[in-house]
Amino acid sequence: MNLNVKNCYNLAEMTNKARKRPKCSMCGKCCIEGGSTLIMTPSDYRRWKRQERWDILRYAWVGLPQGHGDLWIDSKTGKELLHCPFLKEVSPTKYVCEIYDTKPKACREFWCEWSYGVGKKGVPFKTARGWGEKARQLGYEQTERRQKKEELIKVKAENRKLREVGEG
Repeated sequence: MNLNVKNCYNLAEMTNKARKRPKCSMCGKCCIEGGSTLIMTPSDYRRWKRQERWDILRYAWVGLPQGHGDLWIDSKTGKELLHCPFLKEVSPTKYVCEIYDTKPKACREFWCEWSYGVGKKGVPFKTARGWGEKARQLGYEQTERRQKKEELIKVKAENRKLREVGEG
């Protein structure tokens, strides 16, 4: 498998306009460069056990009893793999995830700067730990908080209406 991802920085693909919803370029840079530093959550572990995904679990080191652990560990040597073993090259610049439907939480919640139209591919913008520094500088964290607050206000208003109808 050719894992050269220098082609990821195709500036012609970048946009000057920031996006509200992320878009993946499928460059594989996050899986290649960050793929060996992932943490497995207890929910990942439970889901894969329930799904009988031994193909995934064989690359996990589980810290008992909580279920947290490291991902992409060679079960024979105990050493970290250089990249995610489920990354499949479909062309010289495109990759797909072979476990997309059940990928780790860390992968589901990772978005690079490019995916939001504000920077380079593979550079963290939003992760499982929250918004990155550049995202906060651009106001993404505030926008998300405001949207959650607006949703909560709507739900409270709907609940109030339902109570009033029930009392009337």
